[in-house]
Amino acid sequence: MRPRVALAAAGALAVVAALGACSKNTGSTGGSNDDVKAQQGGIGTAADSKGPAAPVSGAKKGGTIYLVQKDDFEHLDPQRIYVNNAQVFAKLFSRQLTGYIDDPKTGKSMLVGDLATDTGKDVSGGKCTTWQFTLKDGLKYQDGSPITAADVAYGVARSFSPNLADGPHYIQQWLADSIDYNKTYKGPYDGGAAMPPGVKVDGNKITFDFKKAHCDMPYAAAWGTTAPLPKSQDTKTKLDSKPFSSGPYQFDTYNRDSKIVLVRNKYWDPKSDPIRHDYPDKFEVDMGTDNPAQTNRMIADNGKDQYGIMQKNVDPSLVRKVSGDATLQKRLLKGYTQYVWYLAINNQRITDVNVRRALNYAMDKKSFIQVLGGPNVAEAAGSLESPTTTGYQKYNAYPYNVDKAKKLLNGKHPKLVYAYGNSVNGQKEATNIKSSLEKAGFQIVLKPIDPASYYTEIGRKANKYDLYLAGWGSDWPSGSTIIPPVFDGRNIQAQGNSTYPYFNNADVNKKIDEINDLSPEKSAPKWAELDKEIMTKYAPVVPVWYDKEYTLTGSKVGGCVLGNSSGWPELTGVFAK
Repeated sequence: MRPRVALAAAGALAVVAALGACSKNTGSTGGSNDDVKAQQGGIGTAADSKGPAAPVSGAKKGGTIYLVQKDDFEHLDPQRIYVNNAQVFAKLFSRQLTGYIDDPKTGKSMLVGDLATDTGKDVSGGKCTTWQFTLKDGLKYQDGSPITAADVAYGVARSFSPNLADGPHYIQQWLADSIDYNKTYKGPYDGGAAMPPGVKVDGNKITFDFKKAHCDMPYAAAWGTTAPLPKSQDTKTKLDSKPFSSGPYQFDTYNRDSKIVLVRNKYWDPKSDPIRHDYPDKFEVDMGTDNPAQTNRMIADNGKDQYGIMQKNVDPSLVRKVSGDATLQKRLLKGYTQYVWYLAINNQRITDVNVRRALNYAMDKKSFIQVLGGPNVAEAAGSLESPTTTGYQKYNAYPYNVDKAKKLLNGKHPKLVYAYGNSVNGQKEATNIKSSLEKAGFQIVLKPIDPASYYTEIGRKANKYDLYLAGWGSDWPSGSTIIPPVFDGRNIQAQGNSTYPYFNNADVNKKIDEINDLSPEKSAPKWAELDKEIMTKYAPVVPVWYDKEYTLTGSKVGGCVLGNSSGWPELTGVFAK
């Protein structure tokens, strides 16, 4: 699967020249994450899964909320969604078996039943191989027809289609017991069965049978893989243009790359939904506004922008202005996200662990973060897991030290190719990285790539690059969605990889299997231990920064909070003041 990249196309990250003078690099990580609230709160009960959602203080019905953004969503077909801005927006019109209730005050995210009466039952006697979900009574689509367990199964079935393979693949791979999940069953099209292998439906119950333990199934069920769809409403790839609603809003207008208007779905029953509200009359998405313009519009706070939510971080060129304006602080959404960005080292090409360790010591992360916009938007990273991950352990195996890097190179001057997205911002990043690494004795050759094909290029196993930036965010608050997707070498394929370091170690793969068999509670500290072991023993990447959200809303937007489970401005409790 491809990474969730928080809308930052590689090589097109929001970067500018350093803001202000750079302070002396002391070798620390350049910030503190001691006050970070990890995504935690665990799994709720059947009682927690009942609606309606808790009321939002001061909320009222009416008005329109405007989302201001540059580009259209990559996908809005629930089965194809794998980027967090679309994931958050889709909550307005799509429901899954499970979902999250976020508490911004405590930083806790409780998993609850959404369509289901609870978060699922392990009916395999504690083995985590068979999971059963029971749908709530009275669930309806936008046309008033009932939502059924068979519709959920059909949604899962269509996610097997090679033409709809853009979303997460967890459930499909678990059902097929193979990374190559659609080798045999390719979805409900061209004569394929409407019921995927391993899935059974009995009335309002749906059961998933796995050959191995998958104790994270309740979390995986929160993704669009389990969004329901009647076969009669399946328009295949065209569903992206007008999804069929099971949530509080439905599509009124969708002009690609221009505008989306959502209006209320009168058949949505708040009594069945513990997660969502329908306070605004409408949501309108206005596209075509770049990052500086979004920021300036939110600062000015005129007209309908008073009801606006920008869909990108504050532009780096305006971070200082925003942070220094006391009147804007109440309209800021800020905090850590799930994303860790790293300098991927192609382990197929750089096989000497001392060279990889030298790269870690040589990377001046503090200087690079100034290029990104400073500590408001990023913090130097040491681990593979984000500080928001349940069980996260803080460490820094390779504090900045040019002398240690030179010693590890032992007089050698490795010539390495650094690939980057060929944009103004990508060039600035490349210049900074080249300067940083060459101080330790590396020779860095810069190789520009078209930003539109960047991930395709670095996702090829046979790529000819030694170094390139990549990012990854957890799909739920567990190391199981961080370590295996990127560092399990058995995932490596000829192309389409997310294992960008191309790191494959039998001992690490074995430990991944062992930890995957544990419950979420027992596995959390084990993932953190493996995180540290991978970095200290093998150094397959250079963790560069922990991503932070730093964005503005209009003055008449209420109830908008940074999602603990999404790292994005949440819309389910938003209202117009």
